[in-house]
Order: sequence, then C-alpha cells, then structure tokens
Amino acid sequence: MYGQETIKLVRTTSPIIIDGIPNEAAWAEVEPFPMVQYEPVFKGALSEKTDIRVTYDDEYLYVAAKMFTEDPSTIAANSLYRDSYSGDDVFAIILDPFNDDQNALRFFTTPAGVRFDQSISNDANSVAGSNAVNGSWNTFWDASSTIHEDGWYSEMRIPFSSIGFQSSDGIAEMGLIVYRWLTHHNERHIYPAIPPLWEDGNIKPSQAQDVIITGADSKKPVYFTPYVLGGLTRLNELGSDSLNYFYDDEVKAELGFDLKYNITSNLTLDVTVNTDFAQVEADDQQLNLTRFSLSFPEKRQFFQQRSGLFDFNFGNTRVFYSRRIGLDGSGNQVRILGGARLTGKINDLDVGFINLQTGQSDEIDSENFNVLRVKKNVLNTSSYVGGIFTSRLGVNGSSNIAMGLDGDFNIFGDDFIEVRVSQTIDNSVSEENRFDFEDNSIFRITWQRRASIGWFYRFFVNRTGAEFNPGIGFFRTVNTSDYFYRLGYGWLGEEESIYRQHSVNIGSYNIFQNDTYDLRSRFISLEWNTDFKTLGSAEAQIRYNQEHLLPNEDFNLAGKIYIPVDDYDFFEGNFSYRSPNSKKLRINTTFEYGKLFDGRRVQLEIEPELVANIHWEIGGSYQITDLDFPQTQGRDKEKFTAHLGQIRAQYALNKKLSTSAFIQYSNIEELAGVNFRFRYNFSEGRDLWFVINEQSYTEKDQRNLGLPRLPTLQSGSILIKYNHTFIY
Repeated sequence: MYGQETIKLVRTTSPIIIDGIPNEAAWAEVEPFPMVQYEPVFKGALSEKTDIRVTYDDEYLYVAAKMFTEDPSTIAANSLYRDSYSGDDVFAIILDPFNDDQNALRFFTTPAGVRFDQSISNDANSVAGSNAVNGSWNTFWDASSTIHEDGWYSEMRIPFSSIGFQSSDGIAEMGLIVYRWLTHHNERHIYPAIPPLWEDGNIKPSQAQDVIITGADSKKPVYFTPYVLGGLTRLNELGSDSLNYFYDDEVKAELGFDLKYNITSNLTLDVTVNTDFAQVEADDQQLNLTRFSLSFPEKRQFFQQRSGLFDFNFGNTRVFYSRRIGLDGSGNQVRILGGARLTGKINDLDVGFINLQTGQSDEIDSENFNVLRVKKNVLNTSSYVGGIFTSRLGVNGSSNIAMGLDGDFNIFGDDFIEVRVSQTIDNSVSEENRFDFEDNSIFRITWQRRASIGWFYRFFVNRTGAEFNPGIGFFRTVNTSDYFYRLGYGWLGEEESIYRQHSVNIGSYNIFQNDTYDLRSRFISLEWNTDFKTLGSAEAQIRYNQEHLLPNEDFNLAGKIYIPVDDYDFFEGNFSYRSPNSKKLRINTTFEYGKLFDGRRVQLEIEPELVANIHWEIGGSYQITDLDFPQTQGRDKEKFTAHLGQIRAQYALNKKLSTSAFIQYSNIEELAGVNFRFRYNFSEGRDLWFVINEQSYTEKDQRNLGLPRLPTLQSGSILIKYNHTFIY
C-alpha cells in the first residue's frame, strides 16, 4: 500500500506441526496482527476476537489463527469439498509475492480444514471480458483446522516454491492481507485496515501490507506428474447413406505426464505430454437470445497458471482465448500432443509463453499454437506497458498471426487510462489486403475510475476492422466502431442501517457499421444495486434496446424463431435477489420482462441451494423463458417456451473421498447431459478419478428432415484416471 511503513516478519527456527493447534513455541515469538472490521461497518466494534500470526523459515510461510467464538454452535462448517464454498466461516491470507500491486494468490480454509486457492490479477478489478479472480488455479500447500469450546483454530503451511518471489541480497518484499469471515454475524475482520471503497477491496493487492522476509530460500523442486487413463467412449453417428445411426465405440488407453520446475524463484516452467482433461467438469449450457456467439469459461488446469497475465481483451473481443486450443468449433476435445508454458518475472518484466501442438481431428488438422505476453511496470506500481504475440500454424499450410501493444496508466487516484491495439495477419485474406492495418486491426482507449464508493465511471471507444481475425482469440463483431459509457455513484449505509452499500448507475453501449456509420446495436440502461448487511442483495434494471439488422443478417433466435431484417427498438426490465450465504437454504431469483426484437419475453430463473450437512449439498437452477412473437413477413405467429435446468449435487465422505453429479437439460439444444465424477485424493498430487459423461437426445423425431429417428444416446464415456506427483 502506497505510503505505508513496511514491516519485517519474524523468522522462526522452531519446528511447527500443521495440526490445527497453534501451540508451538514459534507462535509465542510472533505478535498478532491488529484486526479491524471491514464489513458490515468499517472499523466497527468486533463481535468476536481474532488472533492471526505469520512466520516463516527457509522453505515455508506459516500462518496461524485463533478465531475465538463466544457461542461455538454458530461456527459454520458446511462442506468437505475442496474449492467449493458453501457459506462456511473462513480464514484467509492473500499474498502479492512480487509486490507488484497487481497480482496475488489467495489461500483460505474453513473450520473443517477444507482448502481453497485462487489467483488474483488486475488488482482485483474485473472488467468486461475478464475475471480478476481465477478459482480454477491450484497449487501445493497444507492446512489444518480444529474446533474448540472457545472457537476454531487453524494453521497453514505454504511452500515458497508454490508462490514464487523476488529477492535482492537475500531480502524479499511481498504484499500481505489476512482476514476472517464470520458467517453468523455477516462480518469480516481484516488486516491491514483496507477501507471498503472498491468491489473485492478485501483482496486488492495494491492495498496489501508490505512485508519483508530475509534469508528465505525458495527451493526448486521438480514436480513430475504422470497419469494413466483407461475407459470406453461411445458416439452415435449418422451413416453415409443417411438411413441409420451406428455406434462408434473406442477403447481408451492413455499415458501422459505434466512436469513443473521453478527455473528461478520467480520463473516457472511447465511441460506437458499427451495432455488430458478427463476430470474437468462439463460446460454449462446457455440460452442465447442475441445474434452474437457465446463464450465459455476456461476450467482446464493447465491454462490456469498466471492466466491473468495472458489477458489481452477488448471487452467482447479477446486476442487470446485458451479454449481455441484443444477444442474444436463444436466444443469436442482435440488431442494436445504436448508443449510447454513459461511464466513469471525476468527482472522487472512479467513474461508468459505458451507453445502447444495439437493432433488431427475430424474437423481440423494438426496445428501449432504460440502465445508470448510481456508486461513492464512504468510510472508507478499500478501502470504498465506490454505486448502480445500469437500464432496458429496448421500442417495444411494455414497460418494466423496476431500482434498487440497495450498500456494501462494510473493517472491519479483510482483513475486509469487504458490503450490497446492489435493487428492480425491471416493467410485466408487476399495478399493485397493481408497487411492492410485499417482492415486487420482493432483499437480501444478507455478511461475509468475503478471504485465502487463515490463517483465511478467508465468510457471507451473501440474500432474493429473488417478482416480482424485473432486465430487463438474470440470476437463477436467485425467492421464496427463502438463506444460505451457508464456513470454511477455508490455510498455506504449508516452504522444502524440494514443496508451495507447502495449504488446507482446509467450506462450505454453503441455499435456502428464502419463504412456507413449505421447503427447496428445499442442499449441504454439504468441500474440500482443494494447490498444488505444480513439480508442478502438485490438489483433492479430497466433497459432500452435498439437493433438494426443489415441485409443478410436475418437469423433464427435460439434456433427456433425467425427474426427478419428490420429496425427494432424495445424496452425490458429485470429484478434479482440473492439470499445471504449464512442460510442453509439459499434461493436466488431473477425475473425479466419486456420486448425482444418484435416479440415479448418473460423469463424467470430460480437458483436454490441446500446445505443438508457437512457431507451433502445440492443446488441447481431452473430457467423458464416464454417467447411470443407476432406474425410478420416470413414468419407465422410463434410461441415457444424455453426450459434450461441444471442440478449439481456433491457428497464428500471426508476431505479425501468425494463425488459430484452435474445434470443438465435444455429443450433448445434438445439434449440432456450427465457429468458424474468420483475422486479419491490419496495426498496432494495423487488422485484417482472415475468419470461418467453422457449426452442424450430428448427430441428424437427427425422425419420432417428426411432423416431416421434419433437414438437415445448421443455420446457417452466411462473413464478411470490416476495421476501421481513425484517431487524431486
């Protein structure tokens, strides 16, 4: 944190046993941090006493906490499932290992000793097209908790090799935040005393306490993780005569490995051979009521290390979208033969490099993918300049290259100006236009105030050329110019108020055709958000939309209702409520009503979640959308009700053995899917997985298409996988 006094952490030479009982002599040598209340009332009276201490030795950072609780029956320990938060009490530490005020790692645990780890980027500022908190990141560390009659205690041991750091003459400086979350009181205790002026301010690296450690030696272990996988996959395919479907069965027998090595204390190399993602949860089905394509989050572990470093986006356009690697256009897996990733720092330069080779599939030929990303701090710790280079090269001679430069400058306070430009070179573009900068580029400039209390705002202008095409990226429109603005105001409730925070904002997004400046799409919205101290949160929005479809832009909405070329303007509104996490039964609801193009839309989504006990939890969502469209040119009167349902159930016998089931149904896709996963975690890095995936058709009659009746099963697989990490 700017202007603060750096403190020196106490080094210990006494042994510490990670058993959840911080009674070793080493802890008596360390002073506890002075905790303050972060929320619901900043610097309000603490309802309970919290004692958190940090020390270290040559190889590890140790954290201990005593969360005193007057009534231990109020301690919330709801889950035994790793990385699955269910409204538990929490003890956490956030570390900015390079003290760059931008990137951090969060480690937190619960009274049941369940571990969570996440990476944080962009100073915890999530903006359009990127999420600053990556919950899919994992690393090696230990934690243990115990519950007592005066509260619950916890200990963590985090290897320096898992976090990395930079040292000079044996001295390393990091950023540190610790906090405790009390579910029963809906209260957070924190150190240092970060004011609640930003969304996710309690994990904001730039506000961390600067600390010094001396003489620590980040060892450079080699993590070698081979895996073995076996099973059976089945796919129903239409025969070449279009008369029958036939089963395409394949026996799976795979071997591969991942290798991780810290070349230096701040530079990590990952090597992968025959990469496998069998245990990754299936994608969520989505209902698309726009004319633009949808993106999906990356869940595969290999792409999580320093994922925020590779972010280079223009809102809905991304120069690097990792799901382009190892997945085809239909979302089916393409074998990754192998490759490497290098991430970390070289002096004051953030560096990320990926090289991967994929195999051939039914849809695409074998390809090589390269990504190089660099960033360097300038002016101050919150500003940088950087660049990106990507290439996608196919064995069939196809090639796509993207290059970009960007800068993010903290001009004063919480105000930032961001400039970003990128150009692509694709061999599918004619030679005379291939190097035309205007047609093959995208440019954006943004000015924003990154805060949630007081005035906040965001303005940007963006231009995308007609031939811009990032081969490892994602985009929704080309040959467009667009601008966006949002202006809002947020304020905190009084100490005696039931409200913790309010905000209101007005925003607008406008897209125009480059050559004619005709309006393509626009919305203007007014939004109100309220966060209660103990009653959850609520949001209301009213929105005016305009859509102008150019010739040949008619389309079928959700694949069901024809939308002809025309000019459309319509209003819609929504209201949503999220119940507090302190309840065992939580129900989040969203209701939307209004026009959609020339029709009417009514949508209700309910997301219930029940924590039955520490072993069992079940939740899901059900979205029902009623669409009613009048008769118009090329379309009869159309009514359709879309149903999208999901059920997630988790059962954990203990912290080692757990199961999860994810069931989805969509009458738009006319598919039902089941993803069942069993995991036995022998120890860190040693896992046995049993995975069942199945996709079934719900509508089987294709006689109107002149095709045979669909079978019940579209695709399915039963897989067993074991991975074992050896540490050298």
